[in-house]
Amino acid sequence: MLAEQVRAVAGAYVIGVGPSPVPIETWVQVAISHNFVGYSAQISISGRRHGTRTLEDLGPACTSLANAVAVTLAMFLDPYENAPCPAREPSPIAAKPEPEPKVQAVSPASEARFFVDGNAGISFNLLAHNQPLLGLAFGFRPSARWSLAVSGSFVFPDQTSDGSPSVELGLGFASLQACAGALGNIDHASLAWCAAAQLGSLAGSGRGYAADLSERALWFALATGPETTFRLSRALSWVLTGQAVIPLLEQGFDIQRDGVRSSAFQSPSVAGLVTLGLRGQL
Repeated sequence: MLAEQVRAVAGAYVIGVGPSPVPIETWVQVAISHNFVGYSAQISISGRRHGTRTLEDLGPACTSLANAVAVTLAMFLDPYENAPCPAREPSPIAAKPEPEPKVQAVSPASEARFFVDGNAGISFNLLAHNQPLLGLAFGFRPSARWSLAVSGSFVFPDQTSDGSPSVELGLGFASLQACAGALGNIDHASLAWCAAAQLGSLAGSGRGYAADLSERALWFALATGPETTFRLSRALSWVLTGQAVIPLLEQGFDIQRDGVRSSAFQSPSVAGLVTLGLRGQL
């Protein structure tokens, strides 16, 4: 049916299905899939002409998408280049025909694009207990494989104990992160490996002591782990990340009770983060 639509747009010499009695110079493969927000078509062309292109339709049916695919193929295959010309009487003055423009397909993934991430997740062993966190990131993707992002994260406050006295802990940090693609786009999903440097502030406040004091310490850590992207549409994606966090500065807070000094909190040697967020392409 798709071949018939292409013929209707560009003529009978454009495309065929199955074996051919003449040598085939160009092969066309079209994969149409349905996702949460509509239909998409992945066009792959190989042989004398080659390239890829992705078309999307947010409507409830794939009719408009099929028409767009037919027009794209008709333009890309340039049917009039090899089609036989009908015989006609010679003309004393013949206008020189303009050359047909060559259309080259470009994959949208290769375009440089900015993106914004909003995410939420849970931190493991960053503070005294596992705590939720929120984050916001702004990034730039110079190619389909590489990306660079600046983000800010806030870990929900925690306490060293459920009773009184206790020490209330807080942590906020900014990150500079670089990611390299590990696997390409497979069924609208991709995998990358990321590394980040974190710089922030670790806060500690006494609660229930004779003198309640507040102190802050510098937080500096390295983080690394995978990032999986699940594409919903051209502009929206789910992003799932997991990172191991290694603090480079040993920080903590001490308390003094009855003249005896003891440690209330010490920064961990290894911690972890797991987040799920929504990415918007700009």
